[in-house]
Amino acid sequence: MTERYAARDLTAAAKMLFEKAGAAPPVAQAMAEILVEADLLGYGTHGLQFVPAYLAALEGGKCATEGEPEVVVDHGGTLVLDGGNLPGQWVMIRALDLALARAKDHAMVGIAVRNTANISCLATYARRAALKGYFAIVAASAPTTKAVAPFGGASPVYSTNPFAVALPGRDHPILIDTSASAVTNRAIERAQRLGERLPFPALVAAAGTASDDPACLKTDPPGAIRPAGGDEAGHKGFALGLLVEALTSGLSGLGRSADEPPAGNTVYLQLIDPAGFAGRDAFTRETGVLADLCRAATPRDPASPVRMPGDRAAALYAEQNEKGVALHPEIIGLMTPCLEKYGIPVPRPIA
Repeated sequence: MTERYAARDLTAAAKMLFEKAGAAPPVAQAMAEILVEADLLGYGTHGLQFVPAYLAALEGGKCATEGEPEVVVDHGGTLVLDGGNLPGQWVMIRALDLALARAKDHAMVGIAVRNTANISCLATYARRAALKGYFAIVAASAPTTKAVAPFGGASPVYSTNPFAVALPGRDHPILIDTSASAVTNRAIERAQRLGERLPFPALVAAAGTASDDPACLKTDPPGAIRPAGGDEAGHKGFALGLLVEALTSGLSGLGRSADEPPAGNTVYLQLIDPAGFAGRDAFTRETGVLADLCRAATPRDPASPVRMPGDRAAALYAEQNEKGVALHPEIIGLMTPCLEKYGIPVPRPIA
């Protein structure tokens, strides 16, 4: 039977841990809330699994522990922020606050963020905006990371380049969270820790052959992650990867061209207010009708009806808030040594 944990207990434990490692209380709170929110939504590779890595970054002085992101370019509806190497969750929450404030005067607001530590689950930020009625886009790249091969290539060049889109809906947001790569780094890391292969050949070995073995990324020369779409449609994943690079490094003006590219993420956040176009009611009517048509489509397997992106996340969020968070079995094991190091009680499963 899967053990479940109260979300408030997980948030409190993570917050205390990050504070013990030096993060200012509001920064630690933001980090903890976003990580637990990711697990509540079912993004188990981008939630509390990050705790050991974030703790090591704080302890090792690899990221800042307090402060505010700095506005370095301001055109009213478009801005560039420097994250000051602060934890990405804090930077993104502050960027979202700024975008929401500017959206009162601009139907579209775009913020490019550079020099921020890893932001974890993109869907959490996009969803928060959609719940307030905005069509939200979040994209992220990592300028120091070479992990994905361009279509037709066998050597790593760019990062996995995730993006999230949230559309206000009648019942809950339509929520898209994916990447331009065939698999994420976090999923590969989990497979490596558990001694498993990937469920499909998402990688390419240095010799050019498709592979499901994470070990091919550690050879000399190394293999790479394939673009989303594989041999048949990898040109589409490659194109999306280039789009994310343009939105993030391109619009922020700081990326792979720098002599010392910034560690962590470069990010693009956009809010679109449907009220500035045909109206919010018209927007949700159109998204709602399309969602209904898709769900009513004849399923290939009658036991698996069509669902919209975000349906599973909304159901999991409601269920896990009520019954407790069903964490991936390895997560508490990863957190326990960190918590014990600082004398913080390990969250107990709900009885």
